[in-house]
Amino acid sequence: MQFLKRHYEKIILCLVLLGLAGAAIWIGASINDAQKEMGDATPPSAAEGKPLAPMDLKSDELALAQVTNAPPVVLSGDHNLFNPVTWKRKANGDLIKILRTGPDALTIISNTPLYTVIDFDHPSPNGAVYIFVVQEHSGRRMTEYARKDEKTKSGLYIVRGIKGAVDNPDQIELEIPETGEMVWVSTNRPYKRVDGYTVDLKYDPESRVLLKQKVDDTLTLDNERYKIIEITNDMVRVQSANSKVTTIRKNGNP
Repeated sequence: MQFLKRHYEKIILCLVLLGLAGAAIWIGASINDAQKEMGDATPPSAAEGKPLAPMDLKSDELALAQVTNAPPVVLSGDHNLFNPVTWKRKANGDLIKILRTGPDALTIISNTPLYTVIDFDHPSPNGAVYIFVVQEHSGRRMTEYARKDEKTKSGLYIVRGIKGAVDNPDQIELEIPETGEMVWVSTNRPYKRVDGYTVDLKYDPESRVLLKQKVDDTLTLDNERYKIIEITNDMVRVQSANSKVTTIRKNGNP
């Protein structure tokens, strides 16, 4: 016992060293065994120097493509993390959620074409004057009297030629100064063209309908003023005070 008390540290150290030596021997034997197993598992083609069959890397390539082509971060839209929702109270007291305001909230109800029409009605008994009914931009229809090669009151056309009898022509040739066209008209075939459009709009945030709006008309949306700068058969463009232009299409998507 006295010997153990005096030399127990040395005994413990010897046991630790013996354990390390045993571990080193075991690791060496394990490495040799693993190398033998790997050698036995070598494909015949590799052992013979033949090329290995290609590995299936489709799943890895797909994962790499997803990482390198990550979808963009969208901070706009209908989510509310960066876009707080506005609530408004209707006249009946109900609350409605407003996801869009200003021109982005406009929707088109309908686009209406504006026509210019030149309609030959009849000649005078002696054929010196030709009576036409004209209409500009789908406005009021007016009767006017035209003489050959003379400018008319409306300025829309000039009579240049006659087919048939002077006092009962089959067709009359008109020059359209605004477009440079030369056209033939008769009592059952008027000249007609689209000169523009009006648009009926709806503004949901204020439960308003804006009818027969024309180019250069001004809209007030949530106390901001906007000007209509273009209307076609399927869209309308409005411009804000800071010159930002918004296009609203007939399907309702700005």
